[in-house]
Formats: sequence, structure tokens, C-alpha cells
Amino acid sequence: MRRLLGLFVLALVGVALVRSPSQAADESPMNVTVQIGRLGDRSIPIALPAPAGGTGASKEFWDVVRRDLEISGWFRIIDPAGYLEPATAGVRPGEFTFNDWKPVGAAVLGKTSMTASGSGLRVESYVYEINGASQLGAKAFTGGADGARALGHRVANEIIYLVTGQKSFFDTRIACVAKLGANKEIYVVDPDGQGRRQITRNGSINLKPRWSPTGSALAFTSWQAGNADLYVADLGRGQIRRVSSRSGTNIGGAFSPKGDRLALSLSTGGDSDIFVIDAVAGKELARLTRDSGIDVSPSWSPDGSQIAFVSERSGGPQIYVMGSDGSNPRRVTFQGTYNTDPAWSPAGDRIAFVGREGNFDVFTVGIDGTGMERVTQGQGDNEDPTWSPDGNYLAFASSRSGASHLWIASADGRHQVQITTGSGGYSNPHWSPHLSW
Repeated sequence: MRRLLGLFVLALVGVALVRSPSQAADESPMNVTVQIGRLGDRSIPIALPAPAGGTGASKEFWDVVRRDLEISGWFRIIDPAGYLEPATAGVRPGEFTFNDWKPVGAAVLGKTSMTASGSGLRVESYVYEINGASQLGAKAFTGGADGARALGHRVANEIIYLVTGQKSFFDTRIACVAKLGANKEIYVVDPDGQGRRQITRNGSINLKPRWSPTGSALAFTSWQAGNADLYVADLGRGQIRRVSSRSGTNIGGAFSPKGDRLALSLSTGGDSDIFVIDAVAGKELARLTRDSGIDVSPSWSPDGSQIAFVSERSGGPQIYVMGSDGSNPRRVTFQGTYNTDPAWSPAGDRIAFVGREGNFDVFTVGIDGTGMERVTQGQGDNEDPTWSPDGNYLAFASSRSGASHLWIASADGRHQVQITTGSGGYSNPHWSPHLSW
């Protein structure tokens, strides 16, 4: 069925339940699957009127929803200045007229209300398809009095899912390094670059944060004790412990998919090699590489059976893959003389990496070395790629706007947006798994 002003394809695959106007917003949505055009087209015209009810947090909530939908690359948000609907219109079925939204070109309508609920906030979200005058779904969310941002992310996730059928990433966080003063500290930010939370405060150099599989901890390297040691921050308890302080560098700590092991690069014998240690006690479990030249930057496959890494064994740095026991190492990248920063995709079929062709750019390649695709080109230096949990996006650090900042791109590079701003520098992003609110 070709609909929605000819700008994208809306296929209503199945409707198992039709909600009546009297049904509440916190009931399950209709069983509707929506298939649309390509991610990054920004082809879905959506209207997002300001929340009804109104609290002091309404504007912050509304701004978060709009920004999330822009970052997603699916939607074109229609300018509210052109809305025709009267301010007295409601958000539930029967409380407004679909015909008010056709002249402004809306294909989808997202209506919300925000009210105080005890000591917190309650949001109702309704999503409508205009041409068919139908409701795609509705849901209610509650949060604390200071939870407007989190509620905005939750509503954005719901809108994206109801319209596209895709689970989005606004229930995640991105760990990163930020130099906002004299030192480089570890921070965690929302996927829109806001909601910044500082993790380290040691006044030293801290690098390479990596999430645990549950999102409850971060591994990182710090020079706070005078050596490049590996630490783990327990985010729930607010505690940081050192897990590897061997002589030389202890860097690039990456949790195994089960979270019980850490792969890292150690330079205790001169050249750096890949080792695996116990994630709690730091005990060495295995040495995986012994070749001449450096071996660094381990990245586990999603099933834990393989590890991608960077090696100079063939001359310049290239991406290799080996078994998680160090067996059967094989080279994956053959184009270019300098390839580094591997990141294994959640689906396990591709590896993102950084290659240097004048500037540094982000690429992806199949794990068999075929099908290389370019994500960035000719826009400053682009480094440290990391996949969203669904594998549809990559976050990375880019200098294209001056100072290094965090960017999010669709995995094919067609849609790219800067998420951090300001005079400080941001680097080393790493995307969390989906997190509970």
C-alpha cells in the first residue's frame, strides 16, 4: 500500500487489535508493523505539537523528543509555526481532527501530554497515521520530578518503534573521554550528547572506556598511579578498582560477552601483545599473541568465539581476527597501509575500523575481508567507531567541526549528525547495551 503523500512506503502488514477511543494510554499498542524507506532519508514528515497539560518540565521533554527523532534519521519534523490545530484540541482519539494535519503535510502525528503525578511526572504518548486516520499505538510513562529527559528518550523510542518497526537506541548511553579542563576524564552522555555524567575525577589522563555486557561497569585505562593501568568502575556503587597494573601499558580492556573476562594489550615484554585476564581478580588467563610488532585494540565477536585486533606483523597496522584462544589468526584488511580501531558489529558479520587516506576515516568490512564500505570521507579526522546495539548506527569522534566531538551516523554513512558541542574535546566513544530506566 503506497501512502503518506508519496514520500515513503507504509506497509500495514497486520492489524490484530483496533483500540477504541476509551482505551487508556498505558495499555498495549496495536499489533501494527510498519515498513518504510531507508534509514537516513529523513523522509517521514511528522508533526509534534507541544505537550498538553503542561508542567515546568514540558519544554525540556519536548525538546528531547524532537532532537532524538532528528538524530534517528527517519523523520522530517514539520515546523510548529505552520500547525493549524486549535490549542484546545486534545491528544486522545476523538479529541482532535485528523483533517487539521493534512494541509501541513504531516504523515505521522505524535501527541503527548505531561502532568504531575505524585512527586513525579506522567506522560501519555499517542502516535497516529494521518492519511488513514488511524492510531498506531499509545503508551504511558512515569518518572521522577527531574526525569523529563529520560521520559523524552522513552517517548522517542516508542514513536520510532511504532512507525518503523525498529527498536531504537535512546535507552542507551555513550561512554567517552572528555577534556573539559586540564585533564582527560571519563564521562557518560545520553545518545543526544546531553545528560553528561562524570565517572573519573583523578586529575590524570584516562582513556578507552569500554562497557560491560550489562551496562553496569566501565573498564578504562588511567595514568593516575603513574603507570598506564587498567581500572573498572562499578557505576551502581560508584566504586573504581584497579584490575591490572603490570609493568608497561595495560590498555584497551574489552569485556567478553559474558563479562567474566577482559581482553587487553600488555607491553610487559616490550612489544604489546593481546592477553585475557579475569575481570574481577585481574589474574592472567591466557596470552593470545606472540608475533613481532605490536598487537593492540582487542574487540570480541558477539558470541565470544573470536577477537578482532590490530597488528603490525605484516608491516603497518592492519585488522586481524583470531579465535578467542589465539588460534587461527587471519588478516581482514588489505586496502590501505594504516588500519586500526576495530569494533565488531552486534550481528557479528562486519567490523568497523579506522583507515588513513590522508585523514583518518571510518570504514566497515565483512569479517572475511570482503565488502569494504566507507562511512566518512573528507571531513576532518574520524576515529574510534562504536556500534549501536541494533547495529544500524555508528558513533565516532570527528574533528570536522574544529575540536574533536562525538558524531552518530547511519551504518552506511548516509546520515551523520554531531551530538556533542562546546569548547572541550570528546574522544574514545563506546556505546552501551540497552539499559533499563
